[in-house]
Amino acid sequence: MKVRLDPSLPADLRAWLLACGLDEDPEGEVLLLWGVGHPQPALELSPEGDDPLPVIAFAASVGEVDEAIQAGAVDVIVGRPSPEELRTRLTAHRRIARLWRRRMQAQQRRARRAMAELASTQDLLGRLIDATPNPVMAVDVRGRVLVFNRAAETALGYDAEYARNHMHVTDIYADAQDARRVLTEMRATQTGMVTALAVRLRARWGEQIPVELSAAEVHDAEGGLIATVGVFQDLREQMALRNRLEATTEQLIAAEQRAAAIELAGETAYEINQPLTALMGTLELLEMDPDLPDRARGRLGRAQAHLARIRDAVRNLAQTSRGRVTGRDRDGRMAELTRDQD
Repeated sequence: MKVRLDPSLPADLRAWLLACGLDEDPEGEVLLLWGVGHPQPALELSPEGDDPLPVIAFAASVGEVDEAIQAGAVDVIVGRPSPEELRTRLTAHRRIARLWRRRMQAQQRRARRAMAELASTQDLLGRLIDATPNPVMAVDVRGRVLVFNRAAETALGYDAEYARNHMHVTDIYADAQDARRVLTEMRATQTGMVTALAVRLRARWGEQIPVELSAAEVHDAEGGLIATVGVFQDLREQMALRNRLEATTEQLIAAEQRAAAIELAGETAYEINQPLTALMGTLELLEMDPDLPDRARGRLGRAQAHLARIRDAVRNLAQTSRGRVTGRDRDGRMAELTRDQD
């Protein structure tokens, strides 16, 4: 059996151990030393850093056992047992060390695997956050920025590294009170989440950006608050679209009002035109009377002139609404407003 023999061992004890069939080897799986006055860790590591190394001490009397255990030995041998008993005890410690080594190696593999999975998950999460088209930000309990994705960089004009190193949550909101309001809103819910909360953010160039915030608290395994994360929906395009829709709606209403006014004017012109034509015809017949006094004839001429002015105004009004449906005839069919006055 290969063992490591510490220089602290007396020469006669070293000779006896070799006589018991042990082989001295710097790479042995058990370290033997003189227990008193030589503190050693109970579990050392080999130079490669992989194998646990049990430390076994030799003592001259039972009174030195406690001191050797306190010095770090996993076992203390008093006196000189038989070679068989010595090898049995050393073999047991070597078996325990090998079992411990396998467990440690398995634990290290699991830890490396877990670290790799964590790194992969963190990378995936980071890529997902950066790929999100909406600004995403997270702050710790002191309000310091932890997460600042690319959409937030684009929307607010701050570099992510600068935001993490220099910015506070109150620097992000246009109104510093909004940060406290968001936190109050979250704590007022059982889930620690809020949705569709209207706030304004402050861009680097001073613009106040209207957004809709959805935020949630992040807790550790013990339930302690460690951060808050928020996703912001930029409302500028929606508000611009709404303004355009409102303006278009107003224009349509105004156009409909103008069309209604034109239609009404056309109907009015149509209604005036017929009695006006009849009236002008009647006056012409009167003017043709040879017995009509000159004074009356002159008045009829002036009346005809005024009626002609009215006819021209009606004609212009009719031309404005030419081609539009303006009324119904007696049979209920739509009639054209404009009629040729010539």
